[in-house]
Amino acid sequence: MLETARNTSTDARRDLVTELLGLWLVLAVFLDGWAHINLPSLETFFTPWHAALYSGMLATAAWTAVVIWRNRAPGQPVLQAAPPGYRGTAAGVVLFAVAGGLDLLWHEILGIEVSLDALVSPTHLLLGFSLFLILGTGVRSARAAGKPGELKHARNPGLTPAALFAVVLMTGLGAFFLVYCSAFVRPGPTAVFVPAPVGTPGRIQSELPVVVTLASYLLTTALIIAPFLFTLSAARRPARGIVTLLVAAAAWLPVVMVGLHPYSIAGAAGATIAAVVVDVLLTRVPDAWLGRRLPALTVGIAALLWTGQLVAFAVTDAIRWPVSLWLGAVVLSAAVAAGLALLSSWGPGRWAAHATGPAVERS
Repeated sequence: MLETARNTSTDARRDLVTELLGLWLVLAVFLDGWAHINLPSLETFFTPWHAALYSGMLATAAWTAVVIWRNRAPGQPVLQAAPPGYRGTAAGVVLFAVAGGLDLLWHEILGIEVSLDALVSPTHLLLGFSLFLILGTGVRSARAAGKPGELKHARNPGLTPAALFAVVLMTGLGAFFLVYCSAFVRPGPTAVFVPAPVGTPGRIQSELPVVVTLASYLLTTALIIAPFLFTLSAARRPARGIVTLLVAAAAWLPVVMVGLHPYSIAGAAGATIAAVVVDVLLTRVPDAWLGRRLPALTVGIAALLWTGQLVAFAVTDAIRWPVSLWLGAVVLSAAVAAGLALLSSWGPGRWAAHATGPAVERS
């Protein structure tokens, strides 16, 4: 790592190394999650899965220290030597160490979580927050390198590859902590549902899985659309392949972690194919659709993604929900996507800039 740091000639390469270490951390997190799901007899803190996570953090801490030290000017305090974006990284490393110690103490006193409680354990959430700080290095570095008011100029193509990689990794980490309400790990419309009139005994119990699945569609839509809109906020055009990468992070990592169920594989595959189609279509979208018509664009993205999942369900198994229910899920998801786009593009100045070009935005 020292040799790599000496030979790093650009900030982009440095940030990319940081994000590759972040990939190590994210994969280790999902590996640990897989162990908690598939090995219920796990009763110790010291496991190979934790070793993978904590060794990745040691490597990240070492690399961060090297980056800061190499950036230090003679006589400059170490605390002031961090490159732009790396103070948050250093804070994430320190916070992870503190949270790891608290997690060990938590497990020794209260035992090992084995189910949903593992995802919402306070120490695990603190570990997750520290990982978000580390994974966000590429984004912070890219924002610090840009000039105010020039984020969407033609000469600024948008986020760097490392920053885009960071957004995808953070989406994957978000999918991990929200896996209990992911639309990719549930049978969804393939499960049998028989509508029951109000007051019928057992109605609430029969509707509960459907209610959770509907909520999962809405939340998973937000998990994919929000990062997409963020990347679009720093560029005039969507990054090539960005929707496919976001869907892959939000779908396949949880699907593998929960055990590769046939319905999960089919749904993730259908949504991924739809995402590829979306990315191809985005290369041909007029600029006007990226401004005032952005809500309509995100409606199309959400509708295509979940339609792809439903088609895969129908081909590999069957859709057992009533048409009003599965079609309503698509419509509600599209509404969430439109709402997020409307919020992200709100303001006459933003729309006028899209309509008249960079000259207006500079003013």
